[in-house]
Amino acid sequence: MSVTIKDIAKQCGVGVSTVSRALNNHPDINPQTREMIMKVIRETGFVPNDSARYLKRSESNSLALLVKGISNPFFSEMIRIMEMETEKRGYSVILRHVSANEDEVAVAYSLVRERRLKGIIFLGGNFTHDGEALKKLGVPYIFSTIGNVNENTNDDDLIANIAVDDVEASREAVDYLIQQGHRNIAIVTDALHVPSVGQLRFRGYRKALEAHGIPYREELVYEVNDGTEHYTRPNGYKAARSLLSAHPEITAFFCISDVLAFGVCRAVVERGKRIPLDVSVVGFDGIEEGDYYIPKLTTVRQPVEQMAEETVNLLFDMIQKKAKPKNIIMPAQLLIKESSGTGYRG
Repeated sequence: MSVTIKDIAKQCGVGVSTVSRALNNHPDINPQTREMIMKVIRETGFVPNDSARYLKRSESNSLALLVKGISNPFFSEMIRIMEMETEKRGYSVILRHVSANEDEVAVAYSLVRERRLKGIIFLGGNFTHDGEALKKLGVPYIFSTIGNVNENTNDDDLIANIAVDDVEASREAVDYLIQQGHRNIAIVTDALHVPSVGQLRFRGYRKALEAHGIPYREELVYEVNDGTEHYTRPNGYKAARSLLSAHPEITAFFCISDVLAFGVCRAVVERGKRIPLDVSVVGFDGIEEGDYYIPKLTTVRQPVEQMAEETVNLLFDMIQKKAKPKNIIMPAQLLIKESSGTGYRG
């Protein structure tokens, strides 16, 4: 019995679409994942022609998965789960990386015109979009991990959305730092003029400071703007170096992603400071890598598995006209680990 693309996907623990991207040397795939897949293909003697036939058969049953910030490992597990849940239903996934300076809805519209899509998942990106542009897509769509896209929307115009309460989760994280005695708390965030989760998490930061009567200091805010991918270790590293050079009184960092926090930790240690004895660092996302970092990263965990599964479930319910768009806010959890502790008081 010949080996199929589904066999390769199952053995590698990935989706069929991921195997197809590895075969086609697609840029939107982790190099380690590609090498693992190609190794299994070589070992099994799989003939890649099956991949092309499979994709051609399933083209009319395709979803587009548009990812803004694909280099962020937080999205890796979500993409894997979404692909597998989609393929269980006999659909294929067209993965499209959207850079920080691209309009994801415009990209989606182009895909709809080029391919016979049944639905669209927006993973990451902005939480405000032109309503008319969304209507022109002509297929069901859902936003995931983008924040509350329905903040100023009435029930009749509700947009399908899966997210955590980014404002409240961030407020809780900064409130925890304040309760530990920290007063000079810096934030590393995305560009604040962009309507993304960075803006929402910044709101939570401000709310915590205000609740404790701590003056807001604009100079302790670092907005990441470099490159087509903002959530990277180099950007976190650059942010912390800049902030600590100008403001050595900083005793804590709140970072809007774990990846930025890893870069911050590197810069803190290079300045001869100890984590958490001298400087505390808190991230956001709860990626697995944080547990293998030294020290283990204190972070706000998003329920990745549930969010990914619920995103696919709701989209298919809309495709099959079993449900209308819903706004689902899932609980986030502050995980206090080794990178945070008591700060200097006063």
